[in-house]
Amino acid sequence: MSDEQSSAEITLRLFVVARWVMLVLIAFGWTLQTISPGMFTWVVSWFPPPPEPTGTAAVVSLLVLGNLWVRLRVLGRGRATTTIAGVHLLVDSVALTALLALSGGVTNSFTTMYFVPMTLATQLSPRWTWAVAAASLLGFAALFVLAPAPAGPPGHEHHFLGHIRGMWVAFGMSAAFMTYFVHRIALSLSRQRAELTRLRLAAEQDRQLAALGTLAAGAAHELGSPLGTVAMLVGDLGVMSEAERADAIATIRQELRRCKTIVQQMSSPELRVPSLGRASEAWPLARLADELHDSGGELRLQIDVDASARGVSTSQPIEVLGQIVRAVVANAVDACRARAGSTGVRLRVAVEGDQAHITVIDDGAGMAPQAAAAAFDPFFSTKPEGQGMGLGLYLARAHLRALGGTIELASQLGHGTTVEVRFPLTEALRAAAGASV
Repeated sequence: MSDEQSSAEITLRLFVVARWVMLVLIAFGWTLQTISPGMFTWVVSWFPPPPEPTGTAAVVSLLVLGNLWVRLRVLGRGRATTTIAGVHLLVDSVALTALLALSGGVTNSFTTMYFVPMTLATQLSPRWTWAVAAASLLGFAALFVLAPAPAGPPGHEHHFLGHIRGMWVAFGMSAAFMTYFVHRIALSLSRQRAELTRLRLAAEQDRQLAALGTLAAGAAHELGSPLGTVAMLVGDLGVMSEAERADAIATIRQELRRCKTIVQQMSSPELRVPSLGRASEAWPLARLADELHDSGGELRLQIDVDASARGVSTSQPIEVLGQIVRAVVANAVDACRARAGSTGVRLRVAVEGDQAHITVIDDGAGMAPQAAAAAFDPFFSTKPEGQGMGLGLYLARAHLRALGGTIELASQLGHGTTVEVRFPLTEALRAAAGASV
């Protein structure tokens, strides 16, 4: 729906409500007159003369029919336009003039009701705003002709008529000022809404580009390890025995399959980046253990799936979580290899409330406090030059933020590192949608 259609529909809906309120008040007056004439006489003594019943009933009937037509044929079918809204506001000004003429004319204190269609017209366009304002001003002026001339106190008829005419002039000036300033405010708000919409779309595009960039960096980081293994084995093929060469070729094939899997995942970013709006099918949390097959190499990798996690499923994308856990475990394995006598890596999968809790513990080389504080910075690495890109933990934290999760690291130099990963079992987007239903 365009901005013009949206403004027209909002104006028509408010107009229908305002008209119903006026009709209900008129119906209330008729009901009170029927049930309690004395009470009705006392009430109307505070207000203008009682309306002429036949003419008023005809105008009210037309307004009711007009309201029903707008509700059923226009709003009900999504056909609201600026022209329809503007025409109905003009019709309402004419109908209000008729009702006022049938109940005291210019002496009726409810002439200020002209401001209702004028205010609603500011949501349409400058042309309709000034057209409705002019129609209301002319309607007020027509009351001097359509209704009997007002009779003031004896001896002050001229002064009273001058007062009424002054009210018309004051109404015209107020209408002009109100129409101009309210319409300027409406235009300013419209421009602000358009700018906010533009900024929201730009931010969404930037967020998606950043997510795709993070995805590409993650794929490059994951490809580094198998390609490095392939390069090393290819370089040593010439000096290997037949048995060693066969094992090397088998390993190369395995690493190439791994590379192919990473590239396939890269070609389907909607599976890797939930911020792009795609939901994942639920899968058992214990399946994360399968993602760590052979991750420890010659080192011992102990995986413990806590009783709280058994039988529990999550809708978070397994490709993202698999990459995160593999990166953390790979760092732990490298740290253990750098320290003689290491016993290996321990991984624990547990569930606490609606949060999954994954803990990776190693007794490897550990990190100094300064290095631990910078561990999540991009391109920071404690590994020898050429053996790491320094993106593993940075990308893990970026992905976890998109999932609504966190990652924390505690390390002590020479004693090992503990990494704790937490994330909600249900995707943030899906949970938000469920809460809004």
